[in-house]
Amino acid sequence: MAEAPELPKTLTPYPVVANIEFAEGPIFDDDGYLYFVNYARRGTLGRMAPRGLVEAWIDTGGVVNGLKYDGNRGLICADHDGRRITRIDIDRKLIEVLTDSFEGEPYMAPNDVCLDLKGNVYFTDPGAGSDPLPGAVYRIAMPEPDAPGAVTRIAGDLEYPNGLAIHPDQRRLFVAMSRTNSIVSYDLDADGNASNEQLVYQFPNPMVDGCQFDEHGRLWVARWVNGTMDVIDVEAGKLVRSYPMRGDRVTNLCWWEDSVYVTVAGSHSIERLDAGVRGAQITPPRR
Repeated sequence: MAEAPELPKTLTPYPVVANIEFAEGPIFDDDGYLYFVNYARRGTLGRMAPRGLVEAWIDTGGVVNGLKYDGNRGLICADHDGRRITRIDIDRKLIEVLTDSFEGEPYMAPNDVCLDLKGNVYFTDPGAGSDPLPGAVYRIAMPEPDAPGAVTRIAGDLEYPNGLAIHPDQRRLFVAMSRTNSIVSYDLDADGNASNEQLVYQFPNPMVDGCQFDEHGRLWVARWVNGTMDVIDVEAGKLVRSYPMRGDRVTNLCWWEDSVYVTVAGSHSIERLDAGVRGAQITPPRR
């Protein structure tokens, strides 16, 4: 990968959407519609049209946290309160449960999701409550966009795994560990099995939430109570930039063109950073 251009030293957050009960899980589809969770009240998905109209688009039947687009007119949802991973058909507004248990045991509280470019789904289950059980990362094989295959636990006994992202090289998985304020990585084999856990970066203060790569392989990390969007050089293991948002409880992010859209629960909003770089490809090609 070519050397990444320098990022701006400062970025101004611009308000995009307000009135979000708990702002999380932003993602765009192919047509430029922005989806996000808990618009006006918990349990909904909100949607902003390319021209700016915002609506409460669907009731999820649970409370979704993480959200990704699968490239086949589907939204993959980590339903925290429903304790399941679902797929919503955008055109028909149909909700399908991809998985709600592993080896006969229900999930604790799925938190976030990501996809590899083959369409397979990875998600975190950190647990719930003030003293959650050890968390885990799971993988759902997706041989077809709407036909889930085997579910495997690829990493366990984790310290509150939260956001996660596949590296642009498709050979590494990065996970934000909220309890230890750290980013760790795993090597992925051809079947999606994870090994060789490595500490990439540990922040000196709480905490880490959602994360996503830009086109140059830098990891952008939502910093919850720190109130910032931080950028990590994962190869050098160092902090590149820290951008303050307009409130605390910074939860997650996504890209559209060369701007970063950030969910900020402290201000009940989505804010835009015009970063001048694009996100890494995270949406699988249409199948």
